[in-house]
Amino acid sequence: MSHPLEEHLLGYVVGALDDSEQVQVEESLKSDARLRYELALLRQRLQPLEAAAVGFEPPPGLAERACQLVALQAAAESAQPARPLMSALPTPAGWMSHARWPDLAMAIGLGVAASSLLLPAIHSSRFSSQLAACQDNLRKVGLALQNYSQRHDGFFPLVPPQGRLAGAGIYAPTLFRGGFITESQTVVCPGSALNDGARFQVPSLDELEKAAQNELPRLRCAMGGSYGYCLGHLRNGAYEGTRNRQRPYFALVSDAPSPDQPDHQSRNHGGRGQNVLFEDGRVNFLTSSKPCNSLDDIFVNDNGLVAAGLHEDDAVIGPSDASPLVSLKVGR
Repeated sequence: MSHPLEEHLLGYVVGALDDSEQVQVEESLKSDARLRYELALLRQRLQPLEAAAVGFEPPPGLAERACQLVALQAAAESAQPARPLMSALPTPAGWMSHARWPDLAMAIGLGVAASSLLLPAIHSSRFSSQLAACQDNLRKVGLALQNYSQRHDGFFPLVPPQGRLAGAGIYAPTLFRGGFITESQTVVCPGSALNDGARFQVPSLDELEKAAQNELPRLRCAMGGSYGYCLGHLRNGAYEGTRNRQRPYFALVSDAPSPDQPDHQSRNHGGRGQNVLFEDGRVNFLTSSKPCNSLDDIFVNDNGLVAAGLHEDDAVIGPSDASPLVSLKVGR
């Protein structure tokens, strides 16, 4: 004969009982050796599931739906005569007496375990898909920048050192004006907050020049889309734009850095890293702000500032509204 509290044991193990049920089970366990045996058996059967846990939060209501599914299956098997598949399957009173509690617990546990394995896989697949789409965007931006440099004496778009257009994100309106990029979504990372369903539009240079003073900060923060751009460098006291030298180590564009994050890591991919477009056209995903085998931090200059590099190999990728922070003569 089954114990009347056996059906509460799984809830007791996983902490799903209310206070009164918790107390009732604990009191019964003190005096009932058979119930303690059933608890030990249940924990033994559930132990393999702990090794499969991957630390992923299951969706709300999963356990309840799993119990309902098991109940429905048990009711269907015990119903006599067999009903047509499309007919309703009511749950008869006392249906649990036809099923062994340890088997039911195992079925529910397997459902939870399958969920814990499947959901992270789906999440990982989505992350990989967004990462790949972001890399495709950066390759398109890289091609646009290469074409721009071919028409501008080997230089990439210059970030003005001061004024209304003095922000790293100005690269995008500049490429749009020249027809090197024609779709605003090219500068939107699928893994970023900017990809929220609203149709993002890169502001034009005219819009930026004519924007009201209270509207300008918003436009400057958004003009680069989801990506940051190189802030140029200093040479002999003068500020210069970046010349295309096809350097495999020089970071040109990346997922927008976040100055409020450790090492300015981008938020675009959940803070796990950033895609980086290098000057030679390569796009790599980096989990830190320093490329492999390099001491150069791509988000700050050699003085640790989000500002123009201190020399031509000091790459600094700034967020859209970041200025080179110099007011010196612009050189070519």
